[in-house]
Amino acid sequence: MGGLENFCYARLGGFGRALLKLNGRIVDEIDAANMRVHPIAYLSKVFFITLLASAASGFLILLFALGVPPMTFLAAILPTPLLVPIILAAIPLGVLGLGVAYPGLKASSRVSGLKSEIPYAFMYISVMVSGGLNPYTALLRIKDVKLLPKLRDEIGRVQALALSQGMDPVSAMEKAARVVNLREYKELLLGYASAVRTGGDVFHYLYQQTDGMFKKLATDIKAVGENLGLVMETYIIFAVLGALSYYMFFVISMSIGSGVGMSLSPESFFLFAFILLPFISGVFLFLADISQTNYPSPNTKTYLIFMGSIPLGLALLTVTVIPFFMAVPPALQFAVPFVASAQAVLGLAPGTEPAIGLAVTLSLTVVPAMTMDYLNVRSEASILSGVTSFLRDLVETRKTGLSPERCIKSLADRSYGDFSKHLRLINLRLSWGEPLSKIYEDFARKVKSWLSLINIYLLVDAIEVGGGKEESLETLAEFAESTRALEHERRKLLRPLLFVPYIGAILLTATVILLLQFFTGTPGTTSATFSMMELNRILLTPLILHSFMIGLVAGKVSSGRVSSGFKHGIFLMIAAIVGIRLAGIMPSLFTPPP
Repeated sequence: MGGLENFCYARLGGFGRALLKLNGRIVDEIDAANMRVHPIAYLSKVFFITLLASAASGFLILLFALGVPPMTFLAAILPTPLLVPIILAAIPLGVLGLGVAYPGLKASSRVSGLKSEIPYAFMYISVMVSGGLNPYTALLRIKDVKLLPKLRDEIGRVQALALSQGMDPVSAMEKAARVVNLREYKELLLGYASAVRTGGDVFHYLYQQTDGMFKKLATDIKAVGENLGLVMETYIIFAVLGALSYYMFFVISMSIGSGVGMSLSPESFFLFAFILLPFISGVFLFLADISQTNYPSPNTKTYLIFMGSIPLGLALLTVTVIPFFMAVPPALQFAVPFVASAQAVLGLAPGTEPAIGLAVTLSLTVVPAMTMDYLNVRSEASILSGVTSFLRDLVETRKTGLSPERCIKSLADRSYGDFSKHLRLINLRLSWGEPLSKIYEDFARKVKSWLSLINIYLLVDAIEVGGGKEESLETLAEFAESTRALEHERRKLLRPLLFVPYIGAILLTATVILLLQFFTGTPGTTSATFSMMELNRILLTPLILHSFMIGLVAGKVSSGRVSSGFKHGIFLMIAAIVGIRLAGIMPSLFTPPP
């Protein structure tokens, strides 16, 4: 245990024991989460952090009672100031609940990761066993497979049970499987243990289980499509219909005036448009992520480029958007004339300048990452197709009696898309006598497609362990083809979901703009507090941001990657700008000539 856990256990151990009595299942959750900490020590630390949160919450409530400006601003943007102490008082309870629930959440996360890795673990063990390796030894070799990080930790836990408690490997696997609440994992360990105890054909069992899991994955992909459809429909209800209702209520209250019924303050609208709506989009991005099957090691290069572009985005936001809402130093106003010129060139209504600035800011921020995402996806698809075709050709060439190395040499001059250049380099380094494991490490540094890497890793292990027997290579080629077919099926099922957010974003933009046009042309509805130019600034700027967020959700749902949503966000922002322009010329089109 660490120093903080020792301190909490010594000073607050009684409170930890009390929490343990209230939630006894946390012992199994900590074990399933592979958290190397005693349950009472962990709960004592949670209680200590709750005490710190209580002290911080009490201090903030005191600041609110004294009327300190940051707290008064928070009270102003909430529907009633009484919510401030209620929210602050609830923070310690939230910290306590989150701390108690964390082991279960981490265990669920590990289960989700294991679920995506299990079919490929079956695939790995099947290939190794077909090459003549002992099944338990093949299982332990997974500890060296960096492409299966969750399963590596779990196999390490199985080995630790066997070594620390003096269990035989089969009993250790049975005990480890009972703690993790994942059917596929239990089938892997318990089924293997049963086959060993009864003297069954372990290779046949593994092969049939692997084949069944890949068939089940095909069925699961269809279920994922249905679930994502439900997620998208729910998102449209919240993000489009809910936003539209709030926009209409705000426009009506500002146009009629605050003396008639209940009205919304600009601060409340700011909280809703710039904080609550993006938060809702973030929640649905998370829901879409957990509803999909994700690979263990995603390509993060695109997101690193995006993070590197964030300072540029913040700088552009400071000079193209903020000057239209608050007073800034003259040095930060140099971009205002350029934005105003763009507004005049596009023929947009006064007050749309910050919307244009925000659209330009977001576009320039994500263009580098969007370009990298396009190049990565195209390259990864070509490499995966080439690797799969190469493995099938390798199997057929191996049947002629050539060694695996000679087979690779004979196939090096064939065209396998973007994989061809890597294959030629592999063949060249094999001719120099370099080991396959070192060649694979260099290949893994250049290629980030997880499916391609796992296939090549299996090929390397099959050759090094079993000499590249025909049976093991045939097994590998069959499962590689199944993986490519599943990936194609997944893209085909998710692509139609892309149209739903586009329709929702266009509907939201058109309705808000028409609502503004209605109040512009209706006598007696002009706000006494805000001019139409100010209403355009308040309403259309968050509309651009919300269109971009809808594009992110569209990309995540349709492809499984948030980075795919960058281009959809740009398209929807352009559609919003075009909609604003069309709204400006529509009245003249329908006005009868004098």
